[in-house]
Amino acid sequence: MTAFFVQSDILPVAIYTDINHPDFTGGVVTVGSFDGVHRGHQALLKQVTAIAERYHCRSMVVTFATHPRMLLDKNTPERWLLNTTDEKNMLLAQAGIDDILILPFDREMSQMTANEFVRKIIIGKLHAKYWVVGEDHSFGKNRDGNAENIATLTDITQIQLFKEDLIKCECGMLTNKDTAFAEKISSSAIRKLLSDGQPEAANRMLGYEYPLSGKVIAGNRTGRTIGFPTANIEPPPNKILPRDGVYCVRTDLDGEQFYGMTYVGKRTVVQPPDDTPQVETHIFDFKRNIYGKILRLSFMHRIRDDIRFKNLEQLQTQLQRDEQQIRNLVCRV
Repeated sequence: MTAFFVQSDILPVAIYTDINHPDFTGGVVTVGSFDGVHRGHQALLKQVTAIAERYHCRSMVVTFATHPRMLLDKNTPERWLLNTTDEKNMLLAQAGIDDILILPFDREMSQMTANEFVRKIIIGKLHAKYWVVGEDHSFGKNRDGNAENIATLTDITQIQLFKEDLIKCECGMLTNKDTAFAEKISSSAIRKLLSDGQPEAANRMLGYEYPLSGKVIAGNRTGRTIGFPTANIEPPPNKILPRDGVYCVRTDLDGEQFYGMTYVGKRTVVQPPDDTPQVETHIFDFKRNIYGKILRLSFMHRIRDDIRFKNLEQLQTQLQRDEQQIRNLVCRV
């Protein structure tokens, strides 16, 4: 399992936000939120790029600036997404996609039927010749379009439809066969694993280590008083945080990678505790001033729950144990 980091603002992919762009001359398209761009998505994208190569045309992913559920379901938590836009674009580019079209998902689009979406966008604007869908994909108002009825949505027949089988995960392996213990790979399943404090299982579904990036900001400087200075980051809005606790992480700073341990929680040892979870990382063997820089984390293992300590001495003793445990882990990587 490898870390995933956004390496550059320059991506080997064309990114569009204008649906009326003149460059859309027809090719192979797939549509979805693609949150996480997990191993199930990657299998579908592999088919998209293979078809594009076979028919000598461009491959396109149509996705959305806002996840539809965050507009349609008011019960969706504020921090719910697996990827920022930049992370998703990089992952799609790494999968070999030529073009990404990012559409605004607003009330007007939410009221568009599947028939209208096919007729007005897939055919009318993108001039698609081939369409790849997951067998459980649905779209349109009231999710009235799916892999089974797409062919009957319009009387236009020049689009060739390709369906991708469900992808399942069992003991870290992928299979298209249904087994008693296989679990379908999905963004929802990955979110639950992260919320339950199981980054290892989430990473197996993702195909990479769960990333979190942010600008290093000033904290309360408690860590440095007990020998564990930390880099506090301001995580992106809406991106899900792993369950409160201590984690073994890889870090990336200006292209240099280090191991470290990250605390996610409300700092209950501090009085009063924070209102919202904080993300603090102690980078091993590192003594630089990095305020204002972007620190990128990849979550590898969860070490323990968030513990309430009576004093800083108890916290220091536990952090020493945490560091030794993590150093033992990374020595085996």
